[in-house]
Amino acid sequence: MVALLLLFLTLPVAVFTKDVKCPEGFLHFKRTPTAKNNHTKNWCMKVSVYENVGNRDNARSVCLADNATLTIPENREEYEAISAYIRKANISEPHAIDGQISQKCKLKMFRHQRLRLEINTTRWTGDCNIKKNLFTFDDVNTDTTFALTQFEWSVPNGQGATQHDRDPKLFWVDECLKMSQTHYTGNRTGLPFVDLSWCMGVDGTDKSDWRFKYRVINSVLCGRRPL
Repeated sequence: MVALLLLFLTLPVAVFTKDVKCPEGFLHFKRTPTAKNNHTKNWCMKVSVYENVGNRDNARSVCLADNATLTIPENREEYEAISAYIRKANISEPHAIDGQISQKCKLKMFRHQRLRLEINTTRWTGDCNIKKNLFTFDDVNTDTTFALTQFEWSVPNGQGATQHDRDPKLFWVDECLKMSQTHYTGNRTGLPFVDLSWCMGVDGTDKSDWRFKYRVINSVLCGRRPL
């Protein structure tokens, strides 16, 4: 009996550990579990191709079809692995990723636009500072700290308003995160890759409008736990 017990204790751990498996089409990433990523050890990500996922509801729906959510790379290694896959699969950029300016902060931006005040999310105090709660995220299993340091431009980098005659001025702001620079093959060291897009995609934008080509997004990064 003692010999059998000793044999059991010395067997490799792998014998008793279930292999991690992601659904077909998903890439598997090992993570260091922390409070900021909901103690996630393994995460699966997939670049799903679908028309007009610049529309945030479309993007969410495409991910939901795989029982997944919008997600975002947690570190440089994940971003580079996803970029390599995108280049190999020849998927057009940019790509919708998790993250959207909170409605509270969007209203603050509109008020600043109306009063012609500077919008500076790096100097604002309170929740609307970029290091605090400027963005909301669907995915609770990813630490967004790294991604929020990877903006190509200031936040926000696209906003404006339209007005006809004496009608109310209608404000807009690019508020949904997108991932870019995945096709770049030069020096990728420290390459910033996060930008913002209009959350309605190309909906309501005429093809003759100069903004149309900047709002075309036909792929989305989705994430979920392994099977």
